[in-house]
Amino acid sequence: MKTLIKSMATAAVCLGLLSGCATKSASSTDLIERSAPITMNSVAFTDYNLKRTYSRGFGQLEDGERYRLSLVQHGQRPTATGTTEVYVVLRNHTDYDYRIEARTQFFDQDGVPTDVKPTWQRSTIPANSIATYRELSTSTQPLQYRVEVRELN
Repeated sequence: MKTLIKSMATAAVCLGLLSGCATKSASSTDLIERSAPITMNSVAFTDYNLKRTYSRGFGQLEDGERYRLSLVQHGQRPTATGTTEVYVVLRNHTDYDYRIEARTQFFDQDGVPTDVKPTWQRSTIPANSIATYRELSTSTQPLQYRVEVRELN
């Protein structure tokens, strides 16, 4: 009888601990993030590991967001040749150099993608520092943009 009670108590404690472990896997994203409308002139972290929101659980002291990288600012400006330069300033919140890939998709004023296929560009953001990603358009027409950032594997 004592063994049964002891086993049940142990199971109850384990169940209580495990119920707090319902955190997301590194490969998943919130449904809200997946279904959010795509906005123009924006930056999106397509790799869920770069910015995560945790709810209280095993190993977590409090609710909130944990960042590896964060967006400092972004924008666009005309170049001397009449094309568009897009820039994104990212901050590394870790104690080690962080390698990322970023790409820019340009859209015309009607929201139609331009003919240039975006390519991923690699960059390293130094530990506890900032770095700037830049991309130039090939067109002189007014453009909108969307930049995607992911961790380099």
